[in-house]
Amino acid sequence: MSDSAKKASTKGAAATIAIVLVTSLFFVWGLAMNLVSSLNAPIANYLELTTTQTSLMQVAYYGAYFVMAIPAGAIAKKFGYKGGVIAGLALFVIGSIITVPATNAASFALFLVSTFVVAAGATTLEANCNPYITKLGDEKHESMRLNLAQSFNGVGSIVGPLIMAQILSTTVAAGQPGFAEAKTAFLGSTRGIYIVIAIVLAIMLAVFVFVKLPTPPNDVEEAGSEKAAKGGALKKPYFKLGVVAEFFYVGIQTVGFSLFATYATKVAGLEMSLATGLVSALSLLFTIGRFGSTPLLAKKDPGKLLGIYMTGAAVCFFLVFLNLGVVSVAAFVVAYLFMSIGYPTIFSLSLRGMSGDETKTGSSIITMSIVGGAIIPVVVSAIGDACGLSVAMLVAVPCLAFCAWYGFAGSKIGFGEE
Repeated sequence: MSDSAKKASTKGAAATIAIVLVTSLFFVWGLAMNLVSSLNAPIANYLELTTTQTSLMQVAYYGAYFVMAIPAGAIAKKFGYKGGVIAGLALFVIGSIITVPATNAASFALFLVSTFVVAAGATTLEANCNPYITKLGDEKHESMRLNLAQSFNGVGSIVGPLIMAQILSTTVAAGQPGFAEAKTAFLGSTRGIYIVIAIVLAIMLAVFVFVKLPTPPNDVEEAGSEKAAKGGALKKPYFKLGVVAEFFYVGIQTVGFSLFATYATKVAGLEMSLATGLVSALSLLFTIGRFGSTPLLAKKDPGKLLGIYMTGAAVCFFLVFLNLGVVSVAAFVVAYLFMSIGYPTIFSLSLRGMSGDETKTGSSIITMSIVGGAIIPVVVSAIGDACGLSVAMLVAVPCLAFCAWYGFAGSKIGFGEE
């Protein structure tokens, strides 16, 4: 591909339309996946599940990320990023449709299947949309482009639970008067929500089938090229360290979102209503951090900015560990302002200097690291049961410190070496 062709493929109306369309997907899967998360508690209540059974929802969700990441990369290699996006949307639609028989039969097994298929769709979208946005333009602004797109994922994450809160009626516990009626209403509302999601995503799927997406520069490499012969992403130290950093980051992000309310009520002594409200504030601050940091990423070294932010987050979690009451709760919330740029910045730094199939393989491996969101919370919860939740939160400090080191130094190890 000539230099002029490369520029044409990443600039102009076609590239702008592509970026807008793909960025809209970040919002859609953020909204849909957080609807799935907000369903956990009411499903556990109305289907009268044990704690172990309820945990299978998370296993199905994160298990799909681990299982589907490599196939998603293979789809991108075979059919390009557009093929990967279409496959991801198709899985999302199928998973949403499966909720219809799941709600009709009140079947937890079918809910698990639906969760897995929807998450497989999200995995496929992540493994394709993240590198596509990252590479559709100059290397200098890769972190800025992905952080901006991921900001809309954060907006979707806020909107999803708000929609669920408006649609679902007050939860009625098993054995209480009106339980059967509330259960029927809940299943009917859930079915309606996912029918709408399936229709919207089917429309988006049709749009992507007919729209021509420009190809990122150097996306197609000749077989047996000198670069390919020298090995893939796994031979690059900064990439391997980035996978570890992403594993730690996603794990700690999940810990905070899942355990904040428990910490605020049981450790800091806040009222549940206030703690629940602060969860929304935490999510909002997280999204504001991404939007607000995008201009900085366009001007500053993304690695240094990541290092500064992750250091700030580590300090905040150390204050959480100290159990200082309201001060620790405030630090917990502020930590998410610093954590906001973590995932997209680590992702883009890990893929620097790559193109073509190497990018697709690297993206798949990084996407697999999201399994940290399943493993690290289990470790933290076990420590919390044994030593107290405030002590367990200390786990976040070395994890975030590693992410900070990756930004300052680790992301530079081996970069630019052939």
